[in-house]
Parts: sequence; C-alpha cells; structure tokens
Amino acid sequence: MDAAGFQRGRLTAIALKGEVLVAADQVALQISLDDAREARLVAEETADRIRDKFGAGVIGPATVFRRAS
Repeated sequence: MDAAGFQRGRLTAIALKGEVLVAADQVALQISLDDAREARLVAEETADRIRDKFGAGVIGPATVFRRAS
C-alpha cells in the first residue's frame, strides 16, 4: 500500500489475472533456501498421501489423539 501511494485503509483489494498458464509438470521446480519451510512442505505432502490412502482420521496433530495405556 505504501508503494501505491494511497492513504491508510483506502486499498481494499488486489486482483490477479493468470494468462498463458502451463501444466504443473511442465514448469521448473523453484528451490527454497528455507530448510524449515521445505521440511514442513515435505511433511505436509506425506500426510496428504497417508490421508488419501488410509482415510482422513488416521493422521493429524498429536494433541487430538488419545493416549494408549
């Protein structure tokens, strides 16, 4: 908003338009220098594959599962 030169609160939305898009398998993979972010993305992708294979209730935050005694 600072770069747009508007007073505070005047800019309420930004619209983006995509043109000449290609399939995801045709683009280069952008690497990240943030190792923590990359680790979260890998864990998220793995959790998604587990949910797809075994169902939504088999994986989630540890705090929601009961302790086995």
